[in-house]
Amino acid sequence: MPKVTLLEIQNHSFHRKWRGLDAVEVESFLSLASEEIENLTRSKSELESRLRALEAENAEHREREQTLRDTLLSAQRASEDIRGAARKEAELIVQQAEDSSERLTHHALQRSAEIEKAIEDLKLQRVHFRLQVEKLMALVQQVLEMDRQEDEKDRPLSYMTRKNEKGETG
Repeated sequence: MPKVTLLEIQNHSFHRKWRGLDAVEVESFLSLASEEIENLTRSKSELESRLRALEAENAEHREREQTLRDTLLSAQRASEDIRGAARKEAELIVQQAEDSSERLTHHALQRSAEIEKAIEDLKLQRVHFRLQVEKLMALVQQVLEMDRQEDEKDRPLSYMTRKNEKGETG
């Protein structure tokens, strides 16, 4: 379908025939058609311009949307990385705490065993010391007994009386 421009309609001239169309009516109709086409062309041009502006705006919105998606993905990845790092750090801290706990527990058990051994050694020393004291006391008892017996043997000697000048015993 061939396109007819506004100028072609305005400048178009019809051939006249002897009993042809009413020239004023044709001119009036062509003028009306020309105005309508002009209005439609202007509307079309405005709509095309608006369409380009909206397409440009839409493209900007799509770019922003893509930027937001990329930003959200980056933020999500960063969040996951941070969570992963925090989880690893927490696991490391827990492992270190468990290791430290095991070392402290082992040290405490070892120290407890050393103290129990020392207590047992002290108990043995006390028993040994008690036996030695008992032996010493028995020995002292024997010495005292022997000394008492010696004293009793010597006593009759010490009780011997001297005769004094009057003949009395003292």
